[in-house]
Amino acid sequence: MVAEVLKPPCLIVVSEILPAIRVIVSREMIRRGELGPGEVAAKMGVTPAAVTQYLKGVRGSNSVRIVNRSRRARRILLELAHELATEEMDMVIVLRKLCEVCSCVRSERLICGMCQNSLPTLDSRKCDICTK
Repeated sequence: MVAEVLKPPCLIVVSEILPAIRVIVSREMIRRGELGPGEVAAKMGVTPAAVTQYLKGVRGSNSVRIVNRSRRARRILLELAHELATEEMDMVIVLRKLCEVCSCVRSERLICGMCQNSLPTLDSRKCDICTK
């Protein structure tokens, strides 16, 4: 029971949703033709190999459809990709946008299934952690 308590929704966001965010942002920057993989890696603070893995679906692709189910999160990420590609962004703005995407997928209950898988004793019908 104690081990389960130490698996908050934030852990799911970090392990599943953040990689999906990186997939969406890197693919969008490449798709627009604004940057190459090396430049995308530099803008995102990851290695070029990581970007290649995002583009090939080796990393993060499992949860892309979950993030994309939120129209608001998708819009924020497309804006973020464009802004990262075309200008130097203030880190506070980047972090704020990432937190906003996290808030979207949590408040829209898009990660409830993942929480249920991670915490089998959690009664997801009674859980309101992400919506409060």
